[in-house]
Amino acid sequence: MSKHTLTFCALLAFTSLVAFVSPPAVATLGAQSLSATPPASILDLPAAKLKGNPAQLAWSPDSSTLCLLTEEGSSAPLKKHYYTIRLKERDFAGVDVAPDWAAKYWEFKSARTAPGHPEMAIQVQTKSDRKDIPTQSLSDKAKNLGGGGGGGFANATAERDDVGSLTRILTLNGEQVGQYVNQPMVPGMTFSWSPQSLHAIAYANATGHLGLMDVQGGKVEVNDAKDVLLPAWSPDGSQVVYLKKTGRHDYALLQVMVSHP
Repeated sequence: MSKHTLTFCALLAFTSLVAFVSPPAVATLGAQSLSATPPASILDLPAAKLKGNPAQLAWSPDSSTLCLLTEEGSSAPLKKHYYTIRLKERDFAGVDVAPDWAAKYWEFKSARTAPGHPEMAIQVQTKSDRKDIPTQSLSDKAKNLGGGGGGGFANATAERDDVGSLTRILTLNGEQVGQYVNQPMVPGMTFSWSPQSLHAIAYANATGHLGLMDVQGGKVEVNDAKDVLLPAWSPDGSQVVYLKKTGRHDYALLQVMVSHP
């Protein structure tokens, strides 16, 4: 079978402060008292204007702009396309290269461990139709696959088992924060760490809903936020945005406002 290899970089610090006004809270999260609103639509991303499939979503340091990376093609090397989305203007446009801040944000949001909490490591459980393979941390799995391990992801590879289906499940504190069935394992596709001050994670849970969880394990499901793809927590901590597939190649960008003490 063919192999799909993706390289993930080490954790980098990424913080910024911008003022936001949060709407009234509708759900509460553990000891952190984080609250989230129902999702609101920002804009549609139709296939007519979007080439390829979404692969990365990153915030600018001032929380005003997003960068969306898409990948086009069925085999390597995939063609990459970049789009910037200005939230205030609610528009997006293609650009030739990604802004410098996009890679830095992605390294932060898709890291194996929580910012400031290296003991909080996302684990990987691998299952085939024959047997379960013991749970490993992402860094251990990267080492086993020939990567450098280090503080983050390195050369993490996923491929279909010759004897049947292959499923990889990402977990944190026993909670599912990602699942890949016969697909490349892409940390960051299904979760995003919050800024360090919030000590939390946003993720697509086992039912596909948006979940928020703090490092103590307090968690909440945002009921109306479903089919979550590429959740991304803003640098100031005020909101989580994510993509939702609305058609064969159509997507919508949605926003959940988050308030905290």
